[in-house]
Amino acid sequence: MRDHECVCIVDACVADRAPDTPPSVENSHVTRIGLISDIHSNLESLEAVLCDVSLAGIDTLICLGDITGYGPNPSECVDLIREACDLVVLGNHDEAMIDPEIGDRFRGSAQLALEYNRSNLTSQQLRYLRSLPERTEFGDLSVTHACFGPNKYDYLYSRETASQAFANMPTRFGAVGHTHLPSTFHCCAKSEGLPDQITMEPVVGRASLPIPENCRMIINPGSVGQPRDRNPDASWAVLDTEASTFQIRRVWYDVMQVEQKVLASGLPVAHGERLRVGA
Repeated sequence: MRDHECVCIVDACVADRAPDTPPSVENSHVTRIGLISDIHSNLESLEAVLCDVSLAGIDTLICLGDITGYGPNPSECVDLIREACDLVVLGNHDEAMIDPEIGDRFRGSAQLALEYNRSNLTSQQLRYLRSLPERTEFGDLSVTHACFGPNKYDYLYSRETASQAFANMPTRFGAVGHTHLPSTFHCCAKSEGLPDQITMEPVVGRASLPIPENCRMIINPGSVGQPRDRNPDASWAVLDTEASTFQIRRVWYDVMQVEQKVLASGLPVAHGERLRVGA
């Protein structure tokens, strides 16, 4: 069955979750962890992904930040993430909503979208964003928006940046977003006296990958609301610690509807056009 043929009510996706109350690691056997990131105020893509989440049999859902920015529905996305997710961390666009100093660093179309998004959030929603941590741990998984290294918003593209991230990550697994590109980084122990081997690998399309033994791993699930890997379908991931697998799932959604909303809201036209090509 194709994703857009699946009829799903979003309320069912978030039922029985307790907002702002992270599940207890000690009292729950959590093996399948859903990872979503970079929603960027794209309600249609978020709803489609949450429908797919409801079909994937996950135990907990974690959002890696950037709920806001770029798109036309920041208020609805903040509320939906707050209801649906067990853990949420702060992204740089979210921080810009609540910190003028961060917001002043945005330029051009990103600045225009920032102003639109901020003006469409309630004081309660802004307080919620202000309450989010920059990073946290969930069992043997560390989560943050961009990087575990000394510069929290570094883009995790290179082996050098990945090496710094692994050095500052106390757990076996890590999860980040920010680049909008589904990918993995492995840090595998070599023979005694030799440095660990760090490899990076983009993930193309739908994929289920084994997790190598004796390796640490940083996962990027790609972007729900603004994919940049030349694939317009929303991207999210499942980390299965029991099966030792990592899965990227892609979900069709109505890009044209979002593009029409972008035009109607007065946001930069490019913010809608780029969704069509996944750029």
